[in-house]
Amino acid sequence: MAALTVLVINYRKPTLLDECLASIEVAFESVTGATELIVIDNGSHDHSAAMVLAKYPAATLVELADNEGFAAAVVRGTALARGEWLVLVNNDARLEPDALALIIAAGASDRHVGSVTPQVRFADRPDTVNVAGIEIDNLGIGYELLAGHPVEDAAGAGAAEIFGASGCVAAYRMSMLAEIGGFDGSFFAYLEDVDVAWRARIAGWRSLYEPRAVAYHHGSATLGQGSSRKYELVGRNRVRLIAKNATIGQLVRWGWAMLVYDIAYVSLVAGTERTLAPLRGRVQGLREWRRYRSAGAAHRGPARLAGLRGARAAWQMRAAYRPVSVAHGADRPDH
Repeated sequence: MAALTVLVINYRKPTLLDECLASIEVAFESVTGATELIVIDNGSHDHSAAMVLAKYPAATLVELADNEGFAAAVVRGTALARGEWLVLVNNDARLEPDALALIIAAGASDRHVGSVTPQVRFADRPDTVNVAGIEIDNLGIGYELLAGHPVEDAAGAGAAEIFGASGCVAAYRMSMLAEIGGFDGSFFAYLEDVDVAWRARIAGWRSLYEPRAVAYHHGSATLGQGSSRKYELVGRNRVRLIAKNATIGQLVRWGWAMLVYDIAYVSLVAGTERTLAPLRGRVQGLREWRRYRSAGAAHRGPARLAGLRGARAAWQMRAAYRPVSVAHGADRPDH
């Protein structure tokens, strides 16, 4: 049995995938114990799969006929994984040689640690943090920690407690995923890692940020930072996230503020981006409310949330990504 499984989901980015897999192979050399690499090609229909077969023959490659979405592909990969730890690495991310060893060492420090995230930096701005974990506030707003901060602000001598790990690069204890029901494949893409983090916290699992482990992320090439499809998915999944995980007490106390926030956000995007995609996504999520409320009932419970910091943090996160969007346009990657 492998001690560590690395899972990479790919969609039409063979050059970035090659760079990603090469860094993983190097990082494996610092890991004690057995390792395995799984690549799920999400219906790319390009030369991605052929490249994996030719250059990384030890990897387990699964070629899907169609793009089933990041979340559903993670579910498929999880079912194949044999490791005690499952490490998700975006196909547009690259690891420092000691990143995997440091992440797993942090996870092994306490049997109650269910996930670990490294310090992820922007690949084109290596002095700037992309993400150092995720938080969720009382309004159900999930946001990335330290996004846009200089790396000096995110340094540390050891692992620190966070709410949850960002799926860009994250290690998950397999027993934790089994306990909470794993990833929700129906999310397709976006906020699936926030959903896992919330359910894990409800179940009492800890999550750590290991600043000495470093990865670099190119930023959202699949759908594009400001694409209507992304706005729609995020809006829909935000409602699903709250339906599954928010307690009745949270909804009673903060439901009005959630509504105010969402109206403000939809209005902002409509005015600046000329799209109602965030509204369409939220309407779809509301239509599914009962189904997702029922789906989350078995795992729902209280968890410590981050006050009312989400709206401001989300705005800062948006600003942090803006230079990448300007530089790369619709070719900015994301998980």
